This record gives sequence, C-alpha cells and structure tokens, in this order.
Amino acid sequence: MAWRSSGTNNAEMVDKLTRFGVITSDHVERAFRRVDRKFFVPRGSESFAHSDQPLKEGNVHISAPHIYAAAMEALDLVPDSSLSFLNIGSGTGYISCIVAEIMGPKSLHYGAYEALGDSVSSSRIVFAEC
Repeated sequence: MAWRSSGTNNAEMVDKLTRFGVITSDHVERAFRRVDRKFFVPRGSESFAHSDQPLKEGNVHISAPHIYAAAMEALDLVPDSSLSFLNIGSGTGYISCIVAEIMGPKSLHYGAYEALGDSVSSSRIVFAEC
C-alpha cells in the first residue's frame, strides 16, 4: 500500500506508512517522526515533500518514503547502540539522519563519499539549516 502513504505533512505520511504496514517497529516510526522529509527534498519540491514518491532535481535525488522505511526495517538497526553504520553515497542526508535518530549518540555513523557536486552542495545547505 506504499502508493497510498502520502500525507499533507510529516506526521500524516508516517501515520500512513505505519497503518499500511511499511513501518512496523516503534524505533523506526519514532525516527521518521523526528526527521521531517521536507528538509531534504530538492529545492522547489517542498510541496511534494510528504508525497510517497521519489523526487529529483539534477543530481539531487530522494527516494520515495516507503523505500526508506522498508530499508530501515530490513536493516534491523539497534536503537541506542554503540554499533557503527556506513552510508556510501549519502545523497541528501535523509537516510543518514534517520539512522542517527535510531542508533543514538553512542553509535558511530559515517555518511561517506558523495561524488556528485550538487548533491554535496544540497546536503551542506540542509545540515547548516538543521
């Protein structure tokens, strides 16, 4: 039911991802609620931030929320752990922030190597604003 997981805001999007069984664990739900996708979408796409669809502007790309939710559930991350996480090609930083929320401050989290200049520039702007 991923195609029906769009919302008018972050809370509604997460509610639908949970209701339709894409998000199944409390810690993934909590992380998605704390990390609002609107801060990571390509500039000019903010009105589609909570739509369950991928968004792309040049090389700045963010996958559909249900893709990230399914990945977070499949990774089976341990909340508040001292584990490490390596994200090669960290793109907009959305998934990196969700992982950081789940794993907590004791973990080591590496958002590593983004080769595309406009993705790097976009990520720097997002992180400076957050």
